[in-house]
Amino acid sequence: MNAESYSESLLHILRQHTADAVAQVQKIKSSMPPKAMGIAIGVHPNQEPDGMFDILVHLEGPDLHCLNKAIDGYRYLFSVRFKDGKLAPNVPLFDPFDTDFEVNDVIVDTSIVWLKEIWSMLEDVDIAVPVTAFGADGYGTRARVKIR
Repeated sequence: MNAESYSESLLHILRQHTADAVAQVQKIKSSMPPKAMGIAIGVHPNQEPDGMFDILVHLEGPDLHCLNKAIDGYRYLFSVRFKDGKLAPNVPLFDPFDTDFEVNDVIVDTSIVWLKEIWSMLEDVDIAVPVTAFGADGYGTRARVKIR
């Protein structure tokens, strides 16, 4: 699998979880403390580029602990985990020492495409703060990206 086919496969899997992510964002909006000054969505790949990752919402503003605690139950927009010995969702996994491309960069870049799609579906949800996305630990080919 090359970077392009992996990105296409991953985007297809992410799109299957769009409705769940939209529901999470709507819950975040209704639970967001008034002191929140921004929303930063982090794409957090494993340090070993094996294909595992999380997409997690971080509120920005004073007292980050309190801000993020208010949305604690809704922060994860997507998460790859092993449940009962099975990978869920079933994303492609890689040998971290045997790939011809930067798996974590593709994860971040592809996830940002999906996040932009999600936010375009939320036109009727009034979120008055800026929304950005970033790759944790410097992963991805771009720095912080404006989503909305």
